[in-house]
Amino acid sequence: MSMRSWSRASIITRLFGTPLAVLPETAAIVLGAVGPRLDVSQLFVNATGDALGIDELSARAKAEVERIDARGPVDRVAPLNRANRLGFIYNRVMHVPIRGETVAENDGAIGPSSGFTGYDGIRAQVIAADNDPEVAGLLMDIDCPGGECASLFELADFLMARRGTKPMRAMIRDLGASAAYTIACCADDVTLQPLGRAGSNGIITMHADFSGAMEQDGVAVRLFTSGSHKADGNPFEPLPDEVAARIQKAVDVTAARLFAHVGKARGMKPEAIAAQQAQIYMGEEAVAAGLVDKIMSWDDSMAEFEQRVNGSGNSGRAARPAPGARSTKGSTMDPNAQAPAGNEPVYTEAQMSAAKMEASQAAATAAATAERERITALAELDSDSTLSASLTKAISEGVSAGDYAIGLARENKAAVATAAEAAKADAAKAGELPAGGRAETKPNRGQAAVDRLRGKIPGLPGKVG
Repeated sequence: MSMRSWSRASIITRLFGTPLAVLPETAAIVLGAVGPRLDVSQLFVNATGDALGIDELSARAKAEVERIDARGPVDRVAPLNRANRLGFIYNRVMHVPIRGETVAENDGAIGPSSGFTGYDGIRAQVIAADNDPEVAGLLMDIDCPGGECASLFELADFLMARRGTKPMRAMIRDLGASAAYTIACCADDVTLQPLGRAGSNGIITMHADFSGAMEQDGVAVRLFTSGSHKADGNPFEPLPDEVAARIQKAVDVTAARLFAHVGKARGMKPEAIAAQQAQIYMGEEAVAAGLVDKIMSWDDSMAEFEQRVNGSGNSGRAARPAPGARSTKGSTMDPNAQAPAGNEPVYTEAQMSAAKMEASQAAATAAATAERERITALAELDSDSTLSASLTKAISEGVSAGDYAIGLARENKAAVATAAEAAKADAAKAGELPAGGRAETKPNRGQAAVDRLRGKIPGLPGKVG
């Protein structure tokens, strides 16, 4: 296929003075891309005839190129982009908004668009955030009644598998129900504003039977099928009991998977989730039901999470940007920089420090164990050596030589004090001495007590004088 080249004259002819079947917004983008090449400084592109500067048009064109580059297939684009190109980042926290109905795919959109949020877009933002070293945590910003089951559990499994990497909080603004709560419970914790609602953990489907209304209107529909079940559930005839039973079974199977997922995510039994009968809980009721961790306002929840992932850094309260604004950190990144390929996790400094400390402690424990084994082995090889009970105990408990020596000194000091007390108690009393004349020769009972203890206490002094 040959590529057609266009001269400057031909481009001007095709763009100016000829009807174009495009929206004014599209025209602005096109002209912004080619304007600098045509040496045009002012261009008329809207119905009012207002002139737009080439700089503004070029900015529109650049933004449109970035938007097109960020489109689908969404599940493949995430590793190719920095997180700030796929969503809003503030204070090192990636905000993942979930609004409107949730669907498997939202026509390539990343983030809420036209009243829908795609599961593929949520996944893309999470992958980009996990791969981006400038992102320390993720905030699921939810106000959503739920949506379809197609691809829901694939997203839920993905979110559960990434637990333990970067912290994730789910913040329910007003409503987090059904599929939206299925996503929310994957987070490390869930907050809800005081009048917010959470729950509705269940599955629903519908069947419409128009046969009665059509009969009254004199309309008869005849279906031609290639199999006896091809038209099951059609709205033109009453629903047979057999078909209704199969539909109910599909609902029950899907609901069982939902109960198992929510139960696992929240540390509850699936039976406890099923027992809620898909009830929606408000405020503190949601906490009592085990679906929410704490009641917090939106601003407090965001500020607390930012402080958690950033330590004692700025909470973000004083300079929270307007909705849709770009992160200061994100805007300084090279938009053409590539994130790490694949889904390899990027760990924070805190996580790496904790891992190093754990490894150091494990190495120290292993070294102490090896030293104890070495001492015991040497003593066993020497048939003339003996290990006292206290030394054996000290070795097994990992007591250091210095601590063991101090312990021995304390025991010796206590033993000397005990011997002195015994000698004092065994000495002759004043009334037992003779009244006068030559003293009788009596045994020195104090010295006798000392002699009895000598040899039993290391370091006890002998007879003096």
